[in-house]
Amino acid sequence: MHSKNQERAENWDDAAGSVPEKRPARLRPALGHNGRQTMRRTTATTEYLKECMGTALLELMQEKPIEKISIEEMTARADVGRSTYFRYFKTKDEVLVFKIQQLWNRFAQDHNIQDFQANDDARTAIRLFFEFCLSIRQINDLLYRVGHQQVILDVYLQILRPEKQEEDVIAYYKSNETAYALYGVVNAWILRGYKESPARMGEILCALEGNF
Repeated sequence: MHSKNQERAENWDDAAGSVPEKRPARLRPALGHNGRQTMRRTTATTEYLKECMGTALLELMQEKPIEKISIEEMTARADVGRSTYFRYFKTKDEVLVFKIQQLWNRFAQDHNIQDFQANDDARTAIRLFFEFCLSIRQINDLLYRVGHQQVILDVYLQILRPEKQEEDVIAYYKSNETAYALYGVVNAWILRGYKESPARMGEILCALEGNF
């Protein structure tokens, strides 16, 4: 049987065409130096718990303004400890960024997108990017409705951020330029009501890049 967390996660993830793996065992016993059992959380479990908070927050945002959602309420809905939030996040927007990032990571894996900026078939990568944006329309529209569309830009900045940004300043500025440009185009697309297809948006973006 699915847990309540799993069922809620699937409700949101179905829209993006990808469902996270079932929740792994939360704790794994290990022996400490003093012979007592200590508990160690696996990386997979940690990521899952963080994403559960994102799912719970999206759910609560449909019920009340995000400013009125308490950390206690969000973590209780997610069935995770309150300390988990404070360990990994500073704001509720960061929780939303992480959730959307996870959706993108699964989408990219499913569609074999290794590096969005360095894909050999740039047009295909761009089209797939817009397909992803459309697949999470429910989330996008919710963010715009509550005035937190900045989260979308923050997601792009995270996705495109170079691993060694301090060592490659050109890559750092390039990733920021790309993120802001993408956000500008996606923002206009969303405000127009997604009138163009992902394929058409890919063509438009390629045309815009050709004019730079």
